[in-house]
Amino acid sequence: MRTSEWIQAGFATILAVAAWIFPLTTRRRSMITLLGGCVLVAVVLARLSEYILAPVQASILRDWLPVPLTLVPYWQTGQFFTGPDKRIQAWLVETDRWLLHFVSRTGWRFGGFARLSMELAYMLCYPLEPLGLAMLYIAGLRQYASTYWFLVLVPTYLCYAITPFVPALPPRYLRSERTGSSSMKSRVFNLWILRHGSIQAISFPSAHVASALGASLVLAYYLPVAGIIFLVLTFWIAVAAVAGGYHYAIDVLLGAVLTLCICAAWYAHLIPSTLITAAAIALARAL
Repeated sequence: MRTSEWIQAGFATILAVAAWIFPLTTRRRSMITLLGGCVLVAVVLARLSEYILAPVQASILRDWLPVPLTLVPYWQTGQFFTGPDKRIQAWLVETDRWLLHFVSRTGWRFGGFARLSMELAYMLCYPLEPLGLAMLYIAGLRQYASTYWFLVLVPTYLCYAITPFVPALPPRYLRSERTGSSSMKSRVFNLWILRHGSIQAISFPSAHVASALGASLVLAYYLPVAGIIFLVLTFWIAVAAVAGGYHYAIDVLLGAVLTLCICAAWYAHLIPSTLITAAAIALARAL
């Protein structure tokens, strides 16, 4: 199996096992286990596709498999959330207030256009991962798909792993919504997605920022121009996450720091290259 498949299957399995250790209801435990089983089945079917499809077709399928599977552990993690921890949430609010007060002293102010652009940028946190992979394909660099997914999935899933231990509501639930911002269609759309697709709690650290930054740094290494564009988008997504009340400032900062540490370890060759090059070798042999 590919490294990305081991990461996704392994993490989904760990969460399924943890569900029967944590004090959860049978319904929640069953849901976490069922979701984990779906990931395992998808990974096995993708592996078996090599016996049905041509080698290159099977390889492409497996390149894109992480896209639909990435959110499954997020939904698994959501089943661990039964309500906010008042002390943790108070600490997050206080930390947020301190950080935002520090930033406000720099004179930053967001007008209507800036807020609109932030809401539009926040929409991109969903398609950014597949867009990053598409950029590698367009540039003829799909042999680096395994590296790409390793540096996206590891920080993202570490964020998910920490989340159950920091149960808190998103700051937007605790703030009064401004009339102007609440009427923006982009804002309404983002809130609609979160209402129907999110776990109604924060991911701590921010998995959105972690995954977006991971994708951006990989592109910056192989495709500098595309990487710079993605880094700018990632920065604005991070700002939007805080300004829009989607995440606390400390969520965003820690998500970025986590990704930076993992990518720095990879750039410094502290992570064995053989861990993430097996797919590229298999592709070269198929061609």
